[in-house]
Amino acid sequence: MAVARDETWQGWPGFTPPPRGGRAGRADKPQLSRDAIVAAAMRIVDSEGLDAVSMRRVAQEFGTGAASLYAYVANKEQLLDLLFDSVMGEIADRWPRTEPTARNWRELAKAMVRLACEVMSEHRDLARAFQGRVPFGSNGLRMVEVQLAIMRAGGISDEMAAYAGDLFGQFVVSTVIEHEMWRARDAVADEERFAERIREIRDYLAALPTELFPNIVAMAGPVMAQKPEGLDRFELGLEVMLRGIATFVRAPHEG
Repeated sequence: MAVARDETWQGWPGFTPPPRGGRAGRADKPQLSRDAIVAAAMRIVDSEGLDAVSMRRVAQEFGTGAASLYAYVANKEQLLDLLFDSVMGEIADRWPRTEPTARNWRELAKAMVRLACEVMSEHRDLARAFQGRVPFGSNGLRMVEVQLAIMRAGGISDEMAAYAGDLFGQFVVSTVIEHEMWRARDAVADEERFAERIREIRDYLAALPTELFPNIVAMAGPVMAQKPEGLDRFELGLEVMLRGIATFVRAPHEG
């Protein structure tokens, strides 16, 4: 995994620069490397969840102590940075690399957000570690470049094009975290069980005292609808965001 010079990242919250030097070339532990450590940590996330990840727990995957990992990864915070960037790499590798234009930018933006949600959802609750982290690792930069290219092709102002990445990221992370919370709350969570929960909440809202909650009672159906106006909740959120972003398209005379 290519890593930029430490100075590039100083001052960015949530990013721990890699240690200089180290024993990466030693032959006495050939199974250890930064990539191998990240892969082992990801396996732990996928099988046991984010809370199970620690330097000691990862070291157990190699039959060694946590101290052996520090030559490759400075601490748990840097490990989380690397896991974040690894997921960004999965997203970038699956991106179709369609050339963005003024005609397709909105659909490409939606496709990018859908793909990010799909990939993040494959790693249980790892999305919790993404909050407050900047996507400026080697793989994160690839996706930042994609996002900015899409926005600029659509004629979005530079200020909004830059902000849109934060907006998309917050939407993706919150969506995946919520989905995982539902899954973890019910070991047999599936679409049918989820729909049953929604019906239970809707019926509860509809049964509230009308004199106290007239609007909630009247709108119990729409409030708990999963497909308002033919769109599911996720797709509706995407559409709302893109319609808003589209209002920041530069006028032709603005260049």
